[in-house]
Amino acid sequence: MQNRFFPLFVDITGKNVLIVGAGKIAYRKAKTLLEYEANITVITKEIKEPMFESLENVLIEQREFNEHDIKDKFLVVAATDDAEFNNYIYNICKLSNTLVNNITSKVDMNCRFASVIETPEYQIGISAKGNPVKSKELKNKIIEFLKKYL
Repeated sequence: MQNRFFPLFVDITGKNVLIVGAGKIAYRKAKTLLEYEANITVITKEIKEPMFESLENVLIEQREFNEHDIKDKFLVVAATDDAEFNNYIYNICKLSNTLVNNITSKVDMNCRFASVIETPEYQIGISAKGNPVKSKELKNKIIEFLKKYL
């Protein structure tokens, strides 16, 4: 059965978020989460994206992931380049009723990151059901529309 995602805007200010992995996608997710003032911990065996270390207010622990790391986390992002390991993280989170975004699957997750447009009047979230390229295309079209008519 395919997941059915309910669109919801949530205040994550001060919420504890765990990112497992430290590559380019993990870095982008961390930057996005920082914009919304989440408390971010990154657990990784190695930092693959050098820009990670320049992020302020992100705790980076260079070590193996342990399933107890998800305790007291509002959201977990499984962002390694190992799909099987990300699926393992998803299953742990699912059992503990923790929100989890898995970057290597469109199915093995219970939350998605939307492509977001923010204006003084609107906050628009776009999801192309796990296809970030399509989301970005639509986002750009909506931005052009808003420039013309607002």
